Amino acid sequence: MSDGSNDAERTEEATPKKREDAREKGQVALSQDVVSALSLGAAGGLLYLGGSALAHDAGALIRASTEKLGQLGSAEVSVESWAGLVQSAFTSMALPAAIVVAPMLAIGVFAGYGQVGFQFSPKALEWELSRLSPSSGWKKIAGLKGVVRTLQSSIKIVLVGGAAAWAAWASMDEMSMLAGAPLGSVLSGLGGVLARVAGAAVGMFAFLAGIDVLYQRWQHDQDLRMTREEVRQEHKNAEGDPHVKARIRETQRRIARQRMMSDVPKASVVITNPTHFAVALRWDGDPADEKSGARAPIVVAKGVDLVAKRIKEVAREAQVPIREDVPLARALHAQCEIGEEIPADLYQAVAAVLAQVWNLAPVAEKGA
Repeated sequence: MSDGSNDAERTEEATPKKREDAREKGQVALSQDVVSALSLGAAGGLLYLGGSALAHDAGALIRASTEKLGQLGSAEVSVESWAGLVQSAFTSMALPAAIVVAPMLAIGVFAGYGQVGFQFSPKALEWELSRLSPSSGWKKIAGLKGVVRTLQSSIKIVLVGGAAAWAAWASMDEMSMLAGAPLGSVLSGLGGVLARVAGAAVGMFAFLAGIDVLYQRWQHDQDLRMTREEVRQEHKNAEGDPHVKARIRETQRRIARQRMMSDVPKASVVITNPTHFAVALRWDGDPADEKSGARAPIVVAKGVDLVAKRIKEVAREAQVPIREDVPLARALHAQCEIGEEIPADLYQAVAAVLAQVWNLAPVAEKGA
């Protein structure tokens, strides 16, 4: 849950981009309890399997250190002697300790990787002045999230402690039987009791970790929820501002019109309706024009109203014939796109217009 005042407005699920941005900032659904539980379980398993060897090495270290100190007696111990003792102790315990600690660290790393995968988040390491703000720190402690975390920790301590106490209570009869037993039997019996107590505590902790995984994922989803306005703004940013896109489309249409108008002087005829529609056709008269590959007249320009008016003006300036044919102009405008050949069902009507234009062309040239 968020500490923000507009939680009621955050009704939308987080978008993929929102989740990716949060991941880059290091905001992931990571349960530290799972990491701790698996690390403790690994440590317990290793101690169970190799605890005797570790205890033997520790005993040997203590015996050797005691003998060494006895040999020194009351003589003043030099820095070199102390360094030798420390080095000997470190050398004796380094390998046994590494056998326990290294697997714990490795399992902890893999536990985190299994939850969120590999993610390097430089943004999470960036220094922010707001982190030093006392008010921000107080909100984290005294805010709703801080209270919830405190309650969760308290409940976990009670449950884990209760599981350990229950295991210890169940072993009371066994411990009472150790009274008067030899020291070796006592140590062995206490070791078994401690192993059961630790197992009960780790088992309860693992159970709570499983619950914490579900809670952390739910909490992460809640923290990333968005308002409808945030979703709209993100879509707008992703798809582009509608106003900017409209200006781009208008610019593209203007460039297309300019290119289209430059092809009007190359047209063979312009067919109009006469005021609202204008369609310019180009036809070289060759059924298989090798240059264009066209087998029928091609639409080089078309438009309505003001665009149609401009097409006719350019056609007059270039002395391109203009013919009025209302149904043909409408059909060509509706069925053809610029650069396309006319459909077969309009061949006859267009051929009639072209025949008329070509029959009149010599007269026009003669009159000119």
